[in-house]
Amino acid sequence: MRPMSSTAREVEHDHVHHAAGPRSAQAAVAALRARGERITSGRRAVLDVLSASADHLTAEEVVAALGDSTVHRATVYRTLDLLVAAGVVAYRRLPGGATSYHLAATGEGYEHLHGYCHRCGTVVVLPADALDDVGELLRRAGFRLDARHSDLVGLCERCVSPD
Repeated sequence: MRPMSSTAREVEHDHVHHAAGPRSAQAAVAALRARGERITSGRRAVLDVLSASADHLTAEEVVAALGDSTVHRATVYRTLDLLVAAGVVAYRRLPGGATSYHLAATGEGYEHLHGYCHRCGTVVVLPADALDDVGELLRRAGFRLDARHSDLVGLCERCVSPD
């Protein structure tokens, strides 16, 4: 079987995020309520922006997507921190120090990890269990891996073998 092309993987990544968006947003609200958190209009607005996008958005991109709404920039940052702490939003560090966020995909078939190409910036979908063996080795050493906040960094198929 021929490996999937980088473009097909990008489409798969977008599909996973779009398909999981509404379900993940509902799961995020339920998780926040279970923690005793209120679902404010600002929190709902940030969740709506994240669930509508297949992209991994920076806080500034979330602010821009909210446009002229009444949600203050500081509220966006605080909300993203809360959502990460609640485990409903995953993040990744970008070159240059910025952070991007996306709803943690929930539900059977939507769980995944990310591979990040350090040359071209392509993000590819990796199986959710790709780090299970590594996680077991780390557990034996007394460390628990939170793979939702991890990128496997390397080169995508296109950058490894440019045509």
